[in-house]
Amino acid sequence: MSANTSRRGDGGLMFGILPSPLDGFHRATYASLARSRTTFPDGRRVAIEVSQAEYYYSQGTTSMYVSIEPEPNTTSMAIYTVWIDYNATAHNLSVYVVEGGKPKPGEPTLHMPLNVTDVVRSPQGASGYFGLFASKSRFLPTCQAVVYSWNITMEKLPPEPMLPEPVPEPMPREPNHGRELQREFFAILLTVVLPIAVITAVVFMAACYFSSRYRALRTRLKLSEVLRQLPGVPREFKHATIRKATHNFHEMMKLGRGGFGAVYKGTLRSGKRGEGRVDVAVKKFTRKDDRGYEDFLAEVDIIHRLRHKNIVPLLGWSYENGELLLIYEYMPNGSVDKHLFHEKQQHRGHQQPVLPWERRYDIVKDVAAGLHYVHHEYERTVLHRDIKASNIMLDSAFRGRLGDFGLARVVAFDKNSFTDIGVAGTWGFIAPEYPVSHKATRQTDVYAFGVLVLEVVTGRRSLGKADDEFPMLVDWVWWLHQEGRLLEAVDAELRGSGMEFAADDAARLLLLGLSCSNPNPSDRPTLANVLQVVAKTAPLPDVPLVKPAFVWPPEGALLDDDVDDGFAGTSRDDSRYWEEEETMPSFMSSEITKRRARNVDQHKDAGEIESYV
Repeated sequence: MSANTSRRGDGGLMFGILPSPLDGFHRATYASLARSRTTFPDGRRVAIEVSQAEYYYSQGTTSMYVSIEPEPNTTSMAIYTVWIDYNATAHNLSVYVVEGGKPKPGEPTLHMPLNVTDVVRSPQGASGYFGLFASKSRFLPTCQAVVYSWNITMEKLPPEPMLPEPVPEPMPREPNHGRELQREFFAILLTVVLPIAVITAVVFMAACYFSSRYRALRTRLKLSEVLRQLPGVPREFKHATIRKATHNFHEMMKLGRGGFGAVYKGTLRSGKRGEGRVDVAVKKFTRKDDRGYEDFLAEVDIIHRLRHKNIVPLLGWSYENGELLLIYEYMPNGSVDKHLFHEKQQHRGHQQPVLPWERRYDIVKDVAAGLHYVHHEYERTVLHRDIKASNIMLDSAFRGRLGDFGLARVVAFDKNSFTDIGVAGTWGFIAPEYPVSHKATRQTDVYAFGVLVLEVVTGRRSLGKADDEFPMLVDWVWWLHQEGRLLEAVDAELRGSGMEFAADDAARLLLLGLSCSNPNPSDRPTLANVLQVVAKTAPLPDVPLVKPAFVWPPEGALLDDDVDDGFAGTSRDDSRYWEEEETMPSFMSSEITKRRARNVDQHKDAGEIESYV
């Protein structure tokens, strides 16, 4: 509609918002808020205007209109689509006009700031009615505005938060002398009792703290004394010396890590004047709880007595401020897995040369000799429990050596197994009867040795992509044996590089590996038989073409002597037997006896599988 009241409502369409209630129509003064005009390609023009009306007889009451009116020069019928958008949050109004059924344009024909609440507010509130109005034009009496269709979409805004009502002040109460006396009594009681309670709590907490520190210090002192008093134990190194040798345990000096902690390379001075240098491997235990101390003591207690050319020798130890360190002779050629599996080296751009067949055969022979030593030649039976390629180290002459005795345990004199709540070892090397019986035996070590032999010959990991149908290396090699293609299991890099290998020796080791990894422990060879097969003084083992099924309980009386489960728990327990042979201080035997009660349950949680580097 136009600002000129004489032309108000001439042949146009009006969208109005009226206050409620408004009794009839009253005389009003109109004011234009905004106007715009749009011209279409055929010459038609449409005027859009937003107006406000204030009524004479209803002071403070206003209404608002949006009018769309064709210009007088429009003489033919036309269809328009109109959008009226009001944003109650941003307080603005937009009007869009297009011909026919064209889509809504991106830019409005008219846009203006507007707060409808202020426009239609009345003494009765801010509510009202809205609707469409149309009239004939004086200039085009035959034209009539017609609404073909319309719709309205509204989004309800959340209500404004209500202010809390003021809380009336309480009425003054009459004095109550009894209650005042009661308050005074409680005030005196709190004044006396509360400080006493606070002081008591502080003293109790301090006592608990210092008691805990004292127990920890006492444990560490006893542990240190036990290490110093062990017969034949290697020398003790100063902690500062080891820190300097490893450049304060710098990341660049790290050789690997496992569940116990990390291993670092270090360089120590040798000779009386310190003119020489010797490389060492420092095993740093990161756990500082009772279990960490027991793992540390277990490894020292076992390995400090082992003397064999195929076992990594322990040079010394260090213990200071609760930090446990073991110092081993450094193996310059690393572990066997670094030479068999080249994924990491190739990824880093380092191509590792293919391990020759002669060295592979010698490594198997060395590991068999070292394992036979700890099982049969040493004064007590030691079960390694974690034989795998990453725990077989290579010295400067590529001689294989058993390393990482962190999971090793000593078996009592009258037993041939060690029982634990959990299962120690690495998946792929764990014998099938171990998770069922929770008993580690010589046969479980032989099973892991058999899997290691297959890894050395095939250059494949025990678990992984041996074959799409056989995720386990043992199953894949056994399938090739069944198909009569056993030699196809030999490392493809070894065959493809043109390096020679003895087919008879390869078949010998593959059959030995399958025989050792037989699912049934009673069908596995002893380590004495293994040494004879490797030395070629015994015939090839008789391996069935089809892998046997695992049978439990085992046939025969393999574990009959273990029915009472009275096993020596750990190496700490085994020291009890050594006391008869060697003199030990009384506090040392007492400490070891205390640890005997925790021989099983504190080393492994139920169902836990540990894999150490």
